[in-house]
Amino acid sequence: MGRSLADLLRLLDLEEIEPDIFRGPTAETQLQRTYGGQVLAQAVMAAYRTAPPDRWLHAVHAIFLEAGRADAAILYHVESTRDGGSFSSRRVVAQQQGRRMFALTAMFHVDEAGLDHADVMPEVPAPESCPSMREVVAERLGERSARFWTDWDDLEVRFVGQSGVHGDITAVSHAAHQRVWVRANGTLPDEPRLHHAVLAYLSDLTLLAVSTVGHPVVFASRELQAASLDHGMWFHRPFRADQWLLYDQVSPSASNALGFSLGRLYQDGRLVANTSQQGLVRVVSPERR
Repeated sequence: MGRSLADLLRLLDLEEIEPDIFRGPTAETQLQRTYGGQVLAQAVMAAYRTAPPDRWLHAVHAIFLEAGRADAAILYHVESTRDGGSFSSRRVVAQQQGRRMFALTAMFHVDEAGLDHADVMPEVPAPESCPSMREVVAERLGERSARFWTDWDDLEVRFVGQSGVHGDITAVSHAAHQRVWVRANGTLPDEPRLHHAVLAYLSDLTLLAVSTVGHPVVFASRELQAASLDHGMWFHRPFRADQWLLYDQVSPSASNALGFSLGRLYQDGRLVANTSQQGLVRVVSPERR
């Protein structure tokens, strides 16, 4: 989380404490707990720091064990679980104040030729014609709630639409559907590993929210308790996280106070990554708000 792209780059510049152990800087935030995308992105950078230089991230699977404190540094312990002829894998465990809070498995692969097909990018309005996510939050929750979006000024997020009463996407196979444009708010260095980490960072921002679309609740309001529980990503093609990405999100299911969401990230008409997430979406009774 950062008020500028420089803040985000500082968050991703991990300090090596000793071999395979890294410290992640803290973020200046108005929130009481650490943003899950920050932990995810820092864990990706920690895994990359120990991976062979000819291998690129192709998948991550993460579990959020408990909420992190926003005012305490996080230690990332990396275990080299495999280095084969063309694949490598790493396990990263994040600890804060002696407690395990997060675990990630990262898988790497050398570049090689192969079969190639992908979903077609949907036709949507250009990002310049879409309102900012901060404007949408201000309209729905008020300016007081919208001020928290300054914590993500390191990103530029534009709201395309959603199904239900708040949007113009026609529900076909999924009643809960949402699309946003997103990119880093500035130019990133030409380092693919960093772009992978920034994509992981931004992937957590709006994905769980789609599981509440179509319901009589507003995400990030006092009427809902929400938290990421697990997160998956698959990287398919080269991309730049500082250029516009269309984040197409659906929620196949919400039940038992859990929301499940899937995402597709497109750039320049090509599918570059997929995401999945399950999280807590607990409706809070009026007397407990």
